[in-house]
Amino acid sequence: MSYALFDLDDTLVDAKAALRAWAVDFAAEYVSGIEDAASDVFALVDGAANWPGFVADARARYGMTAPDEELMAHVAAVYPGKFVLEQRVRRGLAELRAAGWRLGVVTNGSTLVQQAKVDSVGLRPHLDAVVDSEAAGHRKPDRRIFEIAADELGVELGPGGWMVGDRLDKDVAGGAAVGLRTIWISQGDPLPAGSTPPTHIAASITEAFAIVQASGPPRQS
Repeated sequence: MSYALFDLDDTLVDAKAALRAWAVDFAAEYVSGIEDAASDVFALVDGAANWPGFVADARARYGMTAPDEELMAHVAAVYPGKFVLEQRVRRGLAELRAAGWRLGVVTNGSTLVQQAKVDSVGLRPHLDAVVDSEAAGHRKPDRRIFEIAADELGVELGPGGWMVGDRLDKDVAGGAAVGLRTIWISQGDPLPAGSTPPTHIAASITEAFAIVQASGPPRQS
């Protein structure tokens, strides 16, 4: 059975744009006395390991007194709504499913936030599985998260499947380690020396869809 797994952030959806939009709201609500507070918040969260890490860093930097639960609730309630599913992505997924491909998302991040993103942009009807690292208990590139995704799709890991993403260290290296064909969404960047080489390099998600669509199942020797 032909199948493809996709990363979520900066692969199927533009996480940087959504994060910048969310930072404006967060700064207006919680930050004062800092010039260009939204940019400051964006830089802080972009450099954090995860959302709890950002909350701890933000509390120290901005002297916030709101409880962690309130700050995390703001993230969960506001951030996913800043995402947009471009028509080219919706169309590409629909065309793959119409051609018989089984499709899944494998994403690192919290269950609350990642699953809310999927629902906010209307991705779920186009997918057969959505696996996030918190629920899985493993993060890309750990092979276990790919095994869980394969189980949910009802497929076996191997050259019949694809892993598509923007991260060489997580998406490409992780996918290659479990035998998947891989596509790196390069955004036009050159392949860094020493990186796990992907099966294909695509400048955009649209190009990646075309590669998957044209590939079909692997040839049997």
